[in-house]
Order: sequence, then structure tokens, then C-alpha cells
Amino acid sequence: MTTKTTKGSDRAFTLTHTFRAPAARIFAAYTDPKQVAQWWDPKGGLRVERMDVRVGGGFRYVQRAPDGGTMAFVGSYLEVKPVTRLVYTFQMEGQPGAPVTTTVDLAEAAGTTTLTLTLDFPSKEAHDAAMQYGAAAGAKIALDNLASFLGAP
Repeated sequence: MTTKTTKGSDRAFTLTHTFRAPAARIFAAYTDPKQVAQWWDPKGGLRVERMDVRVGGGFRYVQRAPDGGTMAFVGSYLEVKPVTRLVYTFQMEGQPGAPVTTTVDLAEAAGTTTLTLTLDFPSKEAHDAAMQYGAAAGAKIALDNLASFLGAP
């Protein structure tokens, strides 16, 4: 199914994707370290070093960069409502400034689940820089990877 991108404000954007999969399966793909590593980077370039999915818990992912180096992503969980909602911060480790707040909402009906992914940046300038860098395209690729992983386009 297709992914739709909309601009939420001057600091946020939202992607919506409907999957032919139950919400519990999608939620598990976001919260199980083994599953995250498989769909985030299907080529095997992601290592989940830490993942404590609870309010106040955090994560650290290390991804192999195209140049052979690595980059780490870190964040903390702000809201965890199993099967319906996950809110967490996200940023490249060592990056100055406030992190992005990411919200994943799941709504299941009639054999499908609609995932709404919202990235809320700390400022308009951070949003604009991320958009120029390709954040929306990268998020869409991640959802496409997730759909392939689930076998539920």
C-alpha cells in the first residue's frame, strides 16, 4: 500500500502507511531489537546495542555508513502504549541541539493497520535542514522496508 507524506506544521511532517498486518505485529517490529535490526537496514548494517522500551528507557542503534564508518542513533521513550502508540526522541549521537520527537500511532480496522508516523523537530530551521537532507524520503524508505519485512505491503 502507498505511503502518504503531509506537512503538519513548519516544524513537523507526517507519513501515513496502511499495512495488511495486525497492529500488534507492527508494534513488535518497532519494539523488539531483533526485528528492528532486520527492517531498519535489511542489508544487515544495523546493530541494536541497547533498547529498553518503557517510559524513561532508551535505545542506541549503530549503523554502518556507506563510507565504511559507523554512526549511532540514540533516543529515549516518552510514551509507550502497547499496540497503539509509541513516542520517542531520536537523534544522531553527538549531534548538537534538541532531538526530534517521533510519534508512531497505530489504528487497526478490518484486517489492516494504519501507521501514522510524525516527526516533530525542535525548530523550523531544524525541520528545514532535515527536509533538505532527505528526512522525509528516508522515513518513507524505512516504512517501505517495514512493509517488506512484514510481508504486508
